Amino acid sequence: MKTHRLTIRDIQVNVSISGQGSPLLLLNGLGGLIRTFNALRDGLADYTTITLDVPGVGDSQMPRWPMRLPRHADLIAEMLKQLGFDQVDVFGVSWGGALAQEFALRYPKMVRRLILAATSAGPVVLVKPADILDFFGKGKGPTSRAKEGSRNSIQALLRFGVVKGMLTANPRTYYHQLSALVGWTSLLRLSRLRQRTLILTGDRDTLVRAYNARILRRTIRRAEVHVLAGEGHFFLVTAAKRTAELIRKFLSQQHDEEESMPISPFGR
Repeated sequence: MKTHRLTIRDIQVNVSISGQGSPLLLLNGLGGLIRTFNALRDGLADYTTITLDVPGVGDSQMPRWPMRLPRHADLIAEMLKQLGFDQVDVFGVSWGGALAQEFALRYPKMVRRLILAATSAGPVVLVKPADILDFFGKGKGPTSRAKEGSRNSIQALLRFGVVKGMLTANPRTYYHQLSALVGWTSLLRLSRLRQRTLILTGDRDTLVRAYNARILRRTIRRAEVHVLAGEGHFFLVTAAKRTAELIRKFLSQQHDEEESMPISPFGR
């Protein structure tokens, strides 16, 4: 995997490029590090996969102030231009699924096809600052019984991700990314999307439940849904091979309309 240190709008961003073939942009979830995609990328070695630590995550620079989601999308567009990509397929999971939607809406010509995994039209993840504080041992006060179930589910997911080295352990990162979602929704704009879209969801996802996928399917004109039986929120890790196969099948489908994909400057 090639790692690039780019300066985009005065922010240093850590970018990783792997494989050869058509370009596929991978956008991570809340607190997600580049290595989260390792197993998925192994199954997609015939694609040029591009991913990054978004500002404030991993080896990318922490902005002085939180960035809103549209600014994240603008940064992604500038990153791709610097790397020489005019058009890509886009895969976004959870928080990254929100960013993928915003990017496709703001830069439709740069997106050939769209894959949305474990995400919604907003808010994407129902995580509160109190949950983050509790997880990192800084919470104060008792937790009401009504909130214990959802809070325990969120903390179990955070614990799994941090222990596996997939999520950052920096609480400030989560505050920045959650701030990006404040007031954000794509619901009233999704009908503008013209890209063929694959929506992936796990039937055991306790964070972004499967009904969100159905809402996306009804709102995006050219969308299809695939439910991964027995999988939860981290199915791109726990079922990486299966997820890669679904992605490859969707991206390789031929349709009546002509769809062109530029050759990757990093591929063959």
